[in-house]
Amino acid sequence: MINSVRNTVLMLVGVLMVAGLFGANQGGTASAKPMPKPAPAATASPLSWAEVLQQNPDPKVVTNADFLKRIRETKLPWRVKDKASGMEMLLVPPGKLVMGMSPGDTEAHDGEKPAHEVTITKAFYLGRTEVTQVQWVKVMGETPSQFKISSESRDTKIAQYMQEGLTKQEAQEKAGAESPNKLFAATNPVEKVSWDDCQKFCAKTGMKLPTEAQWEYACRAGVDKATYGERDQIAWYSKNSDSATHPVAKKAPNALGFYDMIGNVWEWTNDWYEEVGYYKSCADGVVDPTGPAQGEFGDRVLRGGGWDGNTLCRASGRVNGAPGTHCANIGCRFARSAD
Repeated sequence: MINSVRNTVLMLVGVLMVAGLFGANQGGTASAKPMPKPAPAATASPLSWAEVLQQNPDPKVVTNADFLKRIRETKLPWRVKDKASGMEMLLVPPGKLVMGMSPGDTEAHDGEKPAHEVTITKAFYLGRTEVTQVQWVKVMGETPSQFKISSESRDTKIAQYMQEGLTKQEAQEKAGAESPNKLFAATNPVEKVSWDDCQKFCAKTGMKLPTEAQWEYACRAGVDKATYGERDQIAWYSKNSDSATHPVAKKAPNALGFYDMIGNVWEWTNDWYEEVGYYKSCADGVVDPTGPAQGEFGDRVLRGGGWDGNTLCRASGRVNGAPGTHCANIGCRFARSAD
């Protein structure tokens, strides 16, 4: 009897062990290992011309809560890289702005009046910085910029100073101190580019110059003051530039994450220039304006001010230039449609 009971117990234990092993192999809890989760699929870009760098806006960069909300609502990638030029671009959502003279702006000119409401109905992308020399060279093959000096020229100066008795280190320091902002840098903005030159760049890349309204909308980023911060903090201009351009993105950005919208170099827009009449015609408000049908003197609009400017370095500051103008204080920033 005892042996019979013992045999029965051993049989039951064996059955339970087999059942436990079988359950574990079938995903049971006895000794089951969690199944590895499949790797998330890569985010495909809905934009044929761009590589997506960041889908959702960073609240530390887009500091305007309303813009942050509207960027998310578009469902479009926020931060992208243009494949043709390598430049980083940020999404600007649809919205409204009061364009022209800011309230209480004593530096505003007649060409900035009257202030008027503008509605932007379509999202667009805009260069996070002014076009740099290296980006221009990548597309166009060379830079027309004034603020550069070849490494050969610098080496020649160093050799000359060493012949005069300086050590190599002393010669290098002296050569650098003579023209610290003129040494070629990949991140210095390209300048001496005309509006016509910009059209050639656009033909190669599929980009376009922003309209004047798009430019001011992106520059203000929800701010109704003349500048989106103190000039010394946000811009290279006549009082701090040492009469030269500086590498982009060294000053504080605006609430959308754009750098150097004010100062460093003037930026071409696509619009024809008309000093007073066109703004007066917009007094009751306009939707997606593209400027007058033709311009005074055949000129185009320039925005943002440059390294040699002061009172024109404001969100509404605007001047005119012939499409073929090449100046060392004029550069560009490009836009793209969000489709």
